[in-house]
Amino acid sequence: MEKLKIGNIVIDTPVILAPMAGVNCAAFRLLCREYGAGMVSTPMLVANQVAANPDKIIERTCYLEKEKPVLTQLAGSDKKLMGDAARIVDEFSDIIDVNLGCPEKDILALKAGAFLIKHPEQISKAVSPVVSATNKPVTAKIRIGWDESSIKTLEIVKILEDLGVSAITIHARTKEQKYTGKADWNEIKKAKEKANVPIIGNGDIFRPGTAKAMIEQTKCDAVMIGRGAIGNPLLFKGLKALLETGKGVPEPGEEEKIDSFMRFLDYYKRYEKVRSFSELRQHAMWFTKGLKGARTLRNSLMRAENIDQILGLYSRIS
Repeated sequence: MEKLKIGNIVIDTPVILAPMAGVNCAAFRLLCREYGAGMVSTPMLVANQVAANPDKIIERTCYLEKEKPVLTQLAGSDKKLMGDAARIVDEFSDIIDVNLGCPEKDILALKAGAFLIKHPEQISKAVSPVVSATNKPVTAKIRIGWDESSIKTLEIVKILEDLGVSAITIHARTKEQKYTGKADWNEIKKAKEKANVPIIGNGDIFRPGTAKAMIEQTKCDAVMIGRGAIGNPLLFKGLKALLETGKGVPEPGEEEKIDSFMRFLDYYKRYEKVRSFSELRQHAMWFTKGLKGARTLRNSLMRAENIDQILGLYSRIS
């Protein structure tokens, strides 16, 4: 498979970790990259917060040289703040992405995220300042519309191309769907047929075979994985193998899953500059997915008060 280029950035495997707030700490991003993600994304960063507290946000995001290439996603709609935020993250980022799909109330209140899908005439307020502020490739992540009665995929793609973006990720759901219901991959297919920039598909990918099916059905240039990777960075190992060789790898066993968490824990202690025990404990609970006695283990992890207790709980099942 030919390697994807976004601007001057080469993505060695057409599988990208989606920008997930509350999930994509540096340790998790690095683990996903090592298992086969061609590119990883920061959590969504709100431009207002980046501009107001740049040092704090950069420290918390904790960029690592080992994870490159890395995409930084910004959400906002204020022209000055989007430009300022882009300049702040520029030196740490390989690609800067503009969020045009978040359905959460706090982002909609900023007239950002999916609000801009409902009001496409305002998209330039979020995108143009970023394009002007950086020489790095600028991309955008969109939804297909506000609701079923206002599907605007092709209109949004055309607007973004005219604004100078280098690639577009399409989460094939509406704002009203949030993360429920079935993603409409046909919208990705229609966009790919018309677009002049790479199209990245997103939505309902939880297994390697599903990613392969999305690429075959829509002809998209890459896939972006969000919820399917939470607690399961090993998904990227299977995806990479299937897309590169056409052959799958065995489902990870208990030992490999536990080892995956232990690697995550080691990276968390080694690299995270601003540690949050609640964040670490949440990841520990997510990593129980697929383990024997997962529910009991999660209940015990909920009561854990320090890293040693988490390590002890995982050690008992290894």
